[in-house]
Amino acid sequence: MALSITRREYDHHTEQVHAAGGPWVRDVMLGLNDGLVASFAVTSGVAGAFTTGNAAVMAGLSEMLGGAVAMGLAAFISARSQVEFYQSEIEREREEIERWPDRERDEISAIYREKGFAGPLLEQIVAHITSDPERWSNVMMREELGFNEESFDRPLRSALAVGSSYLCGAFVPVWPYIFFEPTRGVLISAISTVVVLFAVGALKTIITSRSWWRSGFESMLTGIAAASVTYAAGRLFAAR
Repeated sequence: MALSITRREYDHHTEQVHAAGGPWVRDVMLGLNDGLVASFAVTSGVAGAFTTGNAAVMAGLSEMLGGAVAMGLAAFISARSQVEFYQSEIEREREEIERWPDRERDEISAIYREKGFAGPLLEQIVAHITSDPERWSNVMMREELGFNEESFDRPLRSALAVGSSYLCGAFVPVWPYIFFEPTRGVLISAISTVVVLFAVGALKTIITSRSWWRSGFESMLTGIAAASVTYAAGRLFAAR
């Protein structure tokens, strides 16, 4: 049976779908992937260096909780910074409109002239936009500076999505060390994490439209590479 993820077909316009789901899906995928790779690398390194399961569990849980908080806060700060920057820029734009209305009106006219408007229609468009200072500043932000307030992430939503998904992803490499002795835990952790990494990479194609198997393998190989390096480092540390 063919996987439906290989191709997306819609019988309706999809702009609203992308606008509503894109940022949320991106944050979840980011958190899951980073949590999986980071936790896999940490637990593999500790398991390679120490023979007791408690060490890998403690290291994995510490990384899982600390990483989730750090990633969530980073996502919150990043999203809030975007909003604050937009607000500072729109205040500056409104001040320029108030101080130099003729120059700003000429800029609006030039923008829409480049879009192909001319004559009375261009004058009507410019008059309509500049009749409302709020509309005027919003158009300048979007057309001159390329900013669109609706496309910005909500800080709290972004923080919760990244942090919680990181927590879930980071738990995958840890759980085998809780229920199995270290030698079996390493193997089960590796198998579980590789499978989930492939699934997460494949699921990313929901928003990227890439080949699902290629995206899955790339995600999987990233985790394997990181864990292999830390596991080898742990073995070298244990041998000293």
